[in-house]
Amino acid sequence: LISVEPRLEPFRFPLHKSHTSATRLMSPAEESLAADLSETGSDAWSRLYDNFTSQIEVQVGDEVMPMSRCRNLAYEADASRRRAGYEAELAAWRKHDLPIAAAMNSIKGSANLLAKRRGWESQLDVTLFNCNMDRESLEAMLGAAKDSFPAWRRYLRAKAKLLGHTGGLPFHDLFAPVGDDAVWDYDQAQKFVVEGFRAYSDKMADFAVRNFRENWIDVGPRRGKRDGAFCAGTRGDESRILMNFDPSFGSVSTLAHELGHAYHNICLADRENLQKTTPMTLAETASIFCETIIKRRAIAQFEGSEKLAILEASLQGACQVVVDISSRYHFETTAISGRFERELSARELCEAMRAAQLATYGDGLDEDRLHPYMWAAKPHYYSYSAFYNFPYMFGLLFALGLYKIYTDEPNGFHERYDRLLSETGLFDAAELASNFGINIREKAFWAGSLAILEEDILAFERLAAEN
Repeated sequence: LISVEPRLEPFRFPLHKSHTSATRLMSPAEESLAADLSETGSDAWSRLYDNFTSQIEVQVGDEVMPMSRCRNLAYEADASRRRAGYEAELAAWRKHDLPIAAAMNSIKGSANLLAKRRGWESQLDVTLFNCNMDRESLEAMLGAAKDSFPAWRRYLRAKAKLLGHTGGLPFHDLFAPVGDDAVWDYDQAQKFVVEGFRAYSDKMADFAVRNFRENWIDVGPRRGKRDGAFCAGTRGDESRILMNFDPSFGSVSTLAHELGHAYHNICLADRENLQKTTPMTLAETASIFCETIIKRRAIAQFEGSEKLAILEASLQGACQVVVDISSRYHFETTAISGRFERELSARELCEAMRAAQLATYGDGLDEDRLHPYMWAAKPHYYSYSAFYNFPYMFGLLFALGLYKIYTDEPNGFHERYDRLLSETGLFDAAELASNFGINIREKAFWAGSLAILEEDILAFERLAAEN
């Protein structure tokens, strides 16, 4: 049909993807039955996980608190509170691990069976298809991440030393604050973001000003407002942003991140709806690119303890994306493979998580203070989509790779970059990158992205040694 109707050519990729999806289905009767059974099967187990874990109460010293609040103690300035929260959390997961393990086994078992019946080789292939990605690109990215682990272990040991530990960092101090974060009010944040965007292009800066002027951002926390941040496209090239601004650089970074999503939306504005569908791997490109612009500006401008705090916040987040997501990938591979044979006990799931953390964090963490129950704490494992997390690594490293190209060869970059954002629904990831002169099937590209983070690790180590 495309060969005889030229007007369909711009829709080639989404049409072929829809066609492939249609070939990966059981019979209509079987699909209908599977959908009906999911209400009392995998979906029910997912709801059980959400409902059950939301009701877990944790005893921390003399105080009883919900699990969500206990886990937030990891960010406290008081070291004794962080450790007490960690120990109480592990004890609570251990007490409640039987139904959570049952939910994990049921969800992964159902997904294994359906993937096989629909003709997929594995759950990983389903996720790669949904992410417009191939195994070669994934293996190149994960291989480059693995090569960078020694640098991340140095960062973790340097942080451990700052916090008074010898050797690896205990898991309960992984998110401990370091340095002195500057106080930012929202007016300062807007000004800093606009100036940073202006250094990149007038188009990006004017777009940010328009968001502020038209009041398209729900800024501060208030009663009845949900936590977190997100951006939603509305009409034409407009978006609306929700965030919960607090006077920290982290919120400045979040503001830039969400404006990046909105910038992506203006690049997609002239596309037809069928051409706008962007997978998670590419949906984070513009947001992390904009966030990187602001982070690099802050790292260049601040000194001393304030710079240390900015570097720590940036590296802490990147370490989660590169190292922790690698550990989650290791764990989920083991869990899904094991579930083909039989149900896995809570003890076996803990052993698999511990092995995954040792394989990735290595001696960067204290091996006697790991988090074997991270499989119970992460809700992503309890959705139907397997391997939920590696697209975030792709998003970070792909955006950093683009930023490196921009700094190395800025002439003509802006127009090419906007075109790439407008085409995220027109090609698979490898072809989209190839159109930009990038080969994501080779480790070299991903290594270039990681080199930016390794420079930050060196800077962190130097500042840490001075404190």
